[in-house]
Amino acid sequence: MKRFKYLVKAEEYAEQCRKNNMLANKAGFLRREKLAPHVFEEYCRDNRDEAELIDAVFEDEALNAGAKNLSATVLNLYLKNLFEKTEPDDKGISVITYNDAEDAL
Repeated sequence: MKRFKYLVKAEEYAEQCRKNNMLANKAGFLRREKLAPHVFEEYCRDNRDEAELIDAVFEDEALNAGAKNLSATVLNLYLKNLFEKTEPDDKGISVITYNDAEDAL
């Protein structure tokens, strides 16, 4: 069986949060483990199985352990942020004005 690097730590963090009536979340977990977000994201890209299990820990905590104390709005935003896939940075839009068209001639 594959040994996971962060799953047990995520579960311990979630349990500690539950005991203190706090919502376990990725930002708090990274702070507790002293992990830079980009380092953890890179690790998760290379270890999808473990990353999905860690996400499941945080989802379970949000839906079951502390959700009774959260408003529906906060819970919805939390879950959306937890699972929403981000797109690469938008390169922006180009605006061509009449003057630009003249300059291009």
